[in-house]
Amino acid sequence: MDLLQFVEWVTQISTLALLASGIPICFDVYRTRSVANMPFLFFLVGDINSICCLAYGLLLDNHILIFLNAVGTALNTVYVIMYIMFCKKVMKVAVSMTCSAVYLAGVYVYLYYIVEEPDAISDQLGLISSVLTFMLFSLPVLEIIDHIKRQSSEGMSLSLLFGSLVCSAAWYAYGMMLKNPYISFPNIPGLATSIGKLGVLWWYPRQRVSKKD
Repeated sequence: MDLLQFVEWVTQISTLALLASGIPICFDVYRTRSVANMPFLFFLVGDINSICCLAYGLLLDNHILIFLNAVGTALNTVYVIMYIMFCKKVMKVAVSMTCSAVYLAGVYVYLYYIVEEPDAISDQLGLISSVLTFMLFSLPVLEIIDHIKRQSSEGMSLSLLFGSLVCSAAWYAYGMMLKNPYISFPNIPGLATSIGKLGVLWWYPRQRVSKKD
């Protein structure tokens, strides 16, 4: 096994583990009939991102991108459907779904009726997917800000944190080895937010102890 194969293996395992992290949330939603703790926006943007990255993988004929984003599309779609089934705010869901459909339709029209050139389509879709992934991996910044305001790391999952760190590092390394900035660049905020969360976990428990003294 060479280095590239090892990085591909780590990338696949860590990504599948992260994608499956929504399954326990769905079971909890089904049990409680409540979507209060379900990150709908994260799953919806993740679904859109997986669809775009899947199309990008098909254009590149990259089996890693195709496989992982096909799984990501399937799982995120299930998570979104689960939210829709139990959400009482119908208008909010309808607006979000409509915006998502319009966005995907707009991307398709832009690529195949404006760009048209195959090489340019691949490049533009890579850029679009990269921006979406960057935004998705930047969302945890809001969580970090919330923990800092509360001066507490309560509710932060250590296993999910390390999983995110490994996944972002693996994708960054994979993109660098392929010399594809559209794969490597978006994982920089993933690495940064994971390191930021580690800082929150390390700092605030120590601070709480010092206050008791």
